[in-house]
Amino acid sequence: MLQMAVTVRAYHAGLEEQVDQISHKAWVLFKYNKDYDYPMMSCVFNEQDELIALGYIRKGYDDDHDVMEVVMDVNERGAERISEVRIALYPALIEISQAIRNPNKRTKLVAWNDFHGCGEFRYDEEFAPFQTYYYAKLSLEKGYPEIQMPSGIEVRHHPMETIEERMKYTEVENHYLKGVVYRSVNMLEWMMAGPELHTIAAFDGDELVGSVMCWQTGAVDRFFVHPRWRNTGLGEYLLTKGFEYHLQKGRTEVDTLVHAKDEPTMRLLESMGYSFPVKLELYAMNMK
Repeated sequence: MLQMAVTVRAYHAGLEEQVDQISHKAWVLFKYNKDYDYPMMSCVFNEQDELIALGYIRKGYDDDHDVMEVVMDVNERGAERISEVRIALYPALIEISQAIRNPNKRTKLVAWNDFHGCGEFRYDEEFAPFQTYYYAKLSLEKGYPEIQMPSGIEVRHHPMETIEERMKYTEVENHYLKGVVYRSVNMLEWMMAGPELHTIAAFDGDELVGSVMCWQTGAVDRFFVHPRWRNTGLGEYLLTKGFEYHLQKGRTEVDTLVHAKDEPTMRLLESMGYSFPVKLELYAMNMK
């Protein structure tokens, strides 16, 4: 039997319920995060006009260039035709990226190495290795080192209740995190409105000099320390405060995403007992 091709159309308000059925995360992101608007998503339909897949762009930056990350979600019908869906969807996502990019900056289109189930897939063979990350994991069941808080520092829960606090936090975090950064004030506010986000921050007087965020998933993430306070025990202390938070919530397994080239953080995590079982590779192509 001859199979007709899938079709790709732009996301709009009338598709919200169907999008939610495929990816609640995507639906919430486009519904409540001001950084995302309908034109940043494309939807794939089968011959019966049923939504079977969606793709959108996460806009971020890394050093001196902008980054457009390809994100794709499918349902069972889309998974059965994943190669066809990819071939149809990637050109649409490239078109979206071209429309929203800053023409005055270099731009990379990036995707994770599995390419949604097909590690051999390289659109136009222009994707090349870009960055490597690890999901570092730690079991808290056997305990962890006891770390003393460095003198001259205040470490506390940082709810960021004012827009000024959120703007300052975003500025400082983006300055010190390594790798692709997606954080904006809108993204921060969206995450704060979620089911659970607990931020623990370190202050030198009024200056924010370190932080770690904890999620309901067991994540101890978005970890950074000002260079002036590295090698003082502050990083280790912030991590232990994250461990304490999760233990209070009944969680005994934590994980932290770390850039492979962030060697100081890799060494710090290893010294705290972390292992690095999951390797994630980001591929990129230069947009013309």
